[in-house]
Amino acid sequence: MCEKLVTVRDFLYKFFIVGFLLFIFSVISYIFMKDFAVEIVEKWYGVDPVFYKNLVFTFLGYVKLFLVFFILTPALALHWMACCCKKKKEAE
Repeated sequence: MCEKLVTVRDFLYKFFIVGFLLFIFSVISYIFMKDFAVEIVEKWYGVDPVFYKNLVFTFLGYVKLFLVFFILTPALALHWMACCCKKKKEAE
């Protein structure tokens, strides 16, 4: 049972790391290519620049919430459970 917890925990940790790196890449690319992206979206789709910036910030906020509450929190809970399971096995 402990092995399954550790496997799922490790998967969630790796998922978080990859997601966090992609989040950082998205933030950095938005910072450096903000004006270029606004021009393209405005020309191709006719979207207002203010709406586009709000959309990007909303997207980044949702990604951050998803990574923290749906990936990192369960990973930490599984880590805690795996530690307790390991201590129980050692006590027996």
